[in-house]
Amino acid sequence: MRRRILMAPFALALSLSLGGCGMFLSGAQPMTPPSIGSLQIEPSRMRFTGGQATASVEVRDDNGVRAVILVVVAPDGSRSSLTMDSAGQDIYRATITLSPNLSGTPQQYRVSVEAEDIFGVRAQSSPQLLEVEALSMPPGEPPI
Repeated sequence: MRRRILMAPFALALSLSLGGCGMFLSGAQPMTPPSIGSLQIEPSRMRFTGGQATASVEVRDDNGVRAVILVVVAPDGSRSSLTMDSAGQDIYRATITLSPNLSGTPQQYRVSVEAEDIFGVRAQSSPQLLEVEALSMPPGEPPI
């Protein structure tokens, strides 16, 4: 009877130490972040009128992907985010709508992807640039 009492705390300590260092008997590795493939944006440059662009990316994780978020940082530094929808086979897509650029200088937006697996481990892609051209005025009147 005394052996069982001593073995139970040992088994509990062993399971806590293995679980605490990220080891699971199932082979899952919760500390490995999702893999984010190359982010593609089409078109990557728009006329001054603005419009829509489609962002697509490949995201994989052995444990499962919980969320894929598209992060857009505007030229003024403001951030917005969109949930990317699964298009199947680890591909995620979202549509970005940008306002017209009525200034005289091009507007550049930084677009990146944040992915989270089922354990809450996150990864972020490198940013890509999305540009809205400047409004160009027609040339002045010709001299008389």
